Amino acid sequence: MKAQFKFLSGARAGQIEAFRKGYIGLGRHPLSDVRFDAERDLDVSSRHAAIVRKAEGFVLQDLGSRNGTFVNGQRVTGDTLLREGDVIGFGANGPALEFAVIETDVDLPVTTGAEGLAERASAPRDVMAAAPRATAPRPSTGVRIRAEVARQTAQLRRTTKVLIVVLLIVGTGFTWMQLDGRRRANELRQLQLRADSLMRESRGMSSHIQSELQGVRDALQAAQDETARLRRELNASGGDAASVTRLRTELDAAERRLAVGGVDYRAISHRNQDAVAIVLVEYTDGERYSGTAFAFDSLGTMITNKHILIGEDGTKTPQRLGVIFSGSTQFWRGDLVGVSPDADVGVFRVTIKGGTPRIAGLARTREGGGLERGDPVAILGYPLGFDLPMESRGGQPIAEPTLTVGTVSKALTAVIQVDAYGAPGSSGSPIFDREGKVIAMLYGGERESQGKIIFAVPAYVVADYLKSLNLAR
Repeated sequence: MKAQFKFLSGARAGQIEAFRKGYIGLGRHPLSDVRFDAERDLDVSSRHAAIVRKAEGFVLQDLGSRNGTFVNGQRVTGDTLLREGDVIGFGANGPALEFAVIETDVDLPVTTGAEGLAERASAPRDVMAAAPRATAPRPSTGVRIRAEVARQTAQLRRTTKVLIVVLLIVGTGFTWMQLDGRRRANELRQLQLRADSLMRESRGMSSHIQSELQGVRDALQAAQDETARLRRELNASGGDAASVTRLRTELDAAERRLAVGGVDYRAISHRNQDAVAIVLVEYTDGERYSGTAFAFDSLGTMITNKHILIGEDGTKTPQRLGVIFSGSTQFWRGDLVGVSPDADVGVFRVTIKGGTPRIAGLARTREGGGLERGDPVAILGYPLGFDLPMESRGGQPIAEPTLTVGTVSKALTAVIQVDAYGAPGSSGSPIFDREGKVIAMLYGGERESQGKIIFAVPAYVVADYLKSLNLAR
């Protein structure tokens, strides 16, 4: 007789083996007769059980397996006689075999346990392939070892990958923090440089204004001294015609110099400052520019330089235009009216309910209107824009114009030259005479003079352009 085993489940399900041996070992050990898959049938112990042929038949013995041996669902606790069709289970959830007895012509004598152990290595075994199912060939030992190593190191690889990702994230964050710190430090350095530059500009402007005021005081004292001298000479001239003519000329000049010290700059500022606004322009290419403008009338007609509205080369288009009047934080949008083709004069209009403050007026006489070298003037504008110190309201700066005093150093037909102070942002500033009327509009300066020599468009040129637009009053 032969013992036949049909694999019902596990890695070798469907295969059939038969043995003519007195001792049949079952397990995952390579020397087991009924050998289970060493990698997948893990519920089976290495030497799980044995079947010994005795006089009464084939007897099943558990060899101290880890998960136990079962026959038809019942755990084996001792020698168990097998019958045709019994199902042998290896562990409660492990693979199972179906036992059967096959009659053969040549029978083997009954062997004892010791004899069976001796026969195991020498007796051949018959392997019958299952008809309904074919299985793939078993992998080699090297392949199985590599697979087991790969399985056991998979978790290590995953952990390593996670650590690498974490390190990359931490490294990226650290690098970003370093770069952000450098950027902030650079911004702080730039702000400090800007503050230092502004401080130097402010000191320069303050020094210039102080020197101008001192010059006015000196001129006043000199005029007084000159007047006293002329009085003494008149008394001593004795009526000589030549002496009288010379003294009359000198007296006229002294009167003009004396007039410089008698200008009420405070009254000029109070009368006109509300009509002077800072103009802000954003061109279609994104560039921004600031300057000064003043209201010609209460309808919101604003006068400024042409180069502020359309750029130095005259090719820019204002996308956003507006003003902030003196003493206010409110931005009023403006609409371009026109620019002069011949002079640096531009006009735009803002619409404000109730109207706008306006200047005292324009001095419209041609060729200087009697303006002479040495005449005192006052300038109201926004040199350096909002970079100069200003009060604030609600976090917004309050527009406050700067008053600069000076004297006319040259009066030409189309240009008036003034000895005063100008800086970026001063363009468009109105220049007032002693009566508080606009005699010119600042448009530039001599670069090498560091802002001390400035140029202006005469007021009559501005008036003529307003007349061409039917805006003159």
